[in-house]
Amino acid sequence: MPILTTRWLPALSLLWTLLVAGLGCTPYLPRYDYGIEPDPTKIEYVIGPGDIIDIRQWKNPDVSGRVRVFPDGNIAVPLLGQVQAAGLTARLLREKLGKGLEKYIAQSADMQTLTVAVDEFQSYSISIVGEVTQPGHYQPGHFVTVLDAIALAHGLTPYAKGERMFILRRATSAPRKVPISYPGLTTGKRPEMNLYLMRGDVLVVP
Repeated sequence: MPILTTRWLPALSLLWTLLVAGLGCTPYLPRYDYGIEPDPTKIEYVIGPGDIIDIRQWKNPDVSGRVRVFPDGNIAVPLLGQVQAAGLTARLLREKLGKGLEKYIAQSADMQTLTVAVDEFQSYSISIVGEVTQPGHYQPGHFVTVLDAIALAHGLTPYAKGERMFILRRATSAPRKVPISYPGLTTGKRPEMNLYLMRGDVLVVP
């Protein structure tokens, strides 16, 4: 068996250094099927406390206007009083209001005289914790992606392990962790990781 002399040690040391450096430059890319995660921008929004609802009844300005959903989930509607809105979509709330208002105001068969829309998504909130510049609870008023959320928190700190981030998702039937690699996102190698966050999601940056 050949014996390595001391003259080979510098070359071996350099080779080892390059190997370690090369491995260190490879971003950690977790194996995960991101296609199974829901996209809140493609499903009907469920109204929650704090949301602003725009109600328009044709030729009846007294019934029309913008109303806020109270903490108990109700909205105040002229002629109807308190109406439960939280937990409903805009479509279901329109049907509910239409049935109540038809006692006082004639409604067309297709209910086009009454429109209901969510004007401000104030119940949509997320949390960002860990090694970000400004961790906290955010209510952006619109849907945000992982990269949007990091921007809201003013970026990662120098100590962040961005390749080990994850979303703690509790809005689904089975709470779970969704792995996210910041290098995978910023290098463009894994754009599917840039998920839209769901209401109540927590983005954790170790």
